[in-house]
Amino acid sequence: PASFVYWGFSYKKLHGHHRLSIKPRSSICRSYIVSSLPQARGPTQLDKSQGLNFVTKDIDTLVLDCDGVLWRGDKLLYRTTEALNTLRALGKRLLFLTNNASKSRLQYKSKFESLGIQVHASEIVPASYCAAAYLQSLCFPLHKTVLLIGNTGVEQELNQAGISYVGGESDFFPDMCSPSDIEAIKVDPSIGAVVVGFDPRFSYSKLAYATACLRELPGCRFVLTNGDHGDKVGGGRIMPGTGAISAAIETSSGRKPVTVGKGGPWLLPWLCEHYGLEDTRRVCIVGDRLDTDIALGKQGGLRTVLPLTGVTSLEDLQAAGEEQLPDFYVPNLATLAGL
Repeated sequence: PASFVYWGFSYKKLHGHHRLSIKPRSSICRSYIVSSLPQARGPTQLDKSQGLNFVTKDIDTLVLDCDGVLWRGDKLLYRTTEALNTLRALGKRLLFLTNNASKSRLQYKSKFESLGIQVHASEIVPASYCAAAYLQSLCFPLHKTVLLIGNTGVEQELNQAGISYVGGESDFFPDMCSPSDIEAIKVDPSIGAVVVGFDPRFSYSKLAYATACLRELPGCRFVLTNGDHGDKVGGGRIMPGTGAISAAIETSSGRKPVTVGKGGPWLLPWLCEHYGLEDTRRVCIVGDRLDTDIALGKQGGLRTVLPLTGVTSLEDLQAAGEEQLPDFYVPNLATLAGL
């Protein structure tokens, strides 16, 4: 088609190519050309020579997922530290972008350092930080308060941003289990946003109070750190994630949240503006999830690489639809550093 819109990004056909226009709060993310020529189905596997050549010649910035790319749990993946050191030695800028909102930037910095990786807090972009940055981008009023369903990661980022909150790890929520309890809820009128992050202590009381805020407070915003419904754990089981918590609140409140992590439309324009990513053709996102990492890259014409060290297997890749596929896949991150 001559033009079309996808996830809030405008595409127009120009001289046989599609021009992607990203329009954040400033003009930093300008228009970039995305080839519209037919391509063979499926991503290309890179060996270590090809990976190093690709990064050296075509890429200035690598946006790296963490779990499934750098580590699994608390164990580093194959030659992660050497790979990061090599990429830095090549003059590449590194950003670490994770949908995990359970830690703040400073908490993540401590984890990196405990694993022997030196990073600056400004290079780390967890979904907890994105929630605070989103509210700041809206000029969230100083006299307003956030109702937080989440833990210390989001708490620390809200504190750092100077945004007051109730809930979180505190005992703010009274026990509610009957119709009379629900009728007796006294909603704090200063609440201007409900922010939902990962909360392993999510309860019916939290659901009821958040629902009342979203239904009854005019202008109350609904913010979701990330929409991941769950993660694979041992024994073939799924650990329910933040998206599952949000789904309950969405159902009871009748509201849809703004997702500020990977998987939502806000993140990419903000990343471009905040980190000065002017030419997305020279930015590569490296992640192990098709629905978040690779989807984010495909939104804005970033190069995309999927390592087979996380949740997506080669079989998953082969079964995926063409619109979901990355540009390349590799055995691990070290391949991109020629290791």
